[in-house]
Amino acid sequence: MQPEEHDNQRTPEVAPDAGGPKQEPVGPPPGLFERVNNYLLLVYAGACLLMHYSLAGLFYIKGMIALALSLPGIFAILLPLFLLSRRSPLGFAREFSLRRLDVATTALVIPVAAAAILPVEALSGFFERMWAPDADYTSFILSIKPKGPASFFFIALGVVAAAAVAEELLFRGFIQRIFQRNMSGPLAVVLAGLIFALSHFNPPALLGIAALGILYGYIFYRTGNLWYSILAHAIYNLVTLVRLNAATEEEIVSPKIEMPPLTWTLLSLAVLALSLWLLERLRRAKKQ
Repeated sequence: MQPEEHDNQRTPEVAPDAGGPKQEPVGPPPGLFERVNNYLLLVYAGACLLMHYSLAGLFYIKGMIALALSLPGIFAILLPLFLLSRRSPLGFAREFSLRRLDVATTALVIPVAAAAILPVEALSGFFERMWAPDADYTSFILSIKPKGPASFFFIALGVVAAAAVAEELLFRGFIQRIFQRNMSGPLAVVLAGLIFALSHFNPPALLGIAALGILYGYIFYRTGNLWYSILAHAIYNLVTLVRLNAATEEEIVSPKIEMPPLTWTLLSLAVLALSLWLLERLRRAKKQ
């Protein structure tokens, strides 16, 4: 199966030579991924990630939790990638495949994102039973637990909006696209998903986060539109935040790991598989 054509996978068409002056290539101009060496782009991505960690750590140490969740993504990822895209004649939106959403695809991406929640929770919970989260991670979760409506709003801005946009821009719109120019699409999706998981520094949840990263990468790979993976990421983060808000501190610090009900987990897997199948059918129908 081949993905829909992406901006970084263009082959300019050349007008036929009828014996007149040499014809210039027609079609979109070369984008960022054609104009800059891919390995330099990976270094740039690493620099963005390190700057993100530094800013987030600084705000967190100062006790500015809401700012730690939002400003690093804006100033360490979104802004640098926007400035980098100025080297491209395509512009920021076209370079990062930020296209208009359509109703049919959106209606399928939403259940894909929602149905992934319980299976990922079960996968993470299985490993947390063998390798419990450390005290620092538990302390971090407690620090981002909303303390009221205003706190929920500002933390949601960081977790649901800023984090989803910034992380998808970096890991799918940038890193995955770099890999896709050097290897097969499925392998690029998997590698970007693994890097996404490692960047969270949470060993017990490593496989669960990797599964999410691969799912978001697959959505982007098959739709060619980064907004859909951003939407899926935002939905997952919003549901997680709502559940965190509803949990008590005793439940968060408890060493007992509650697994999601098996019946609901299997039902979610069935909905996830069906939604992905329908998404693929819709993609093929659009290409015909």
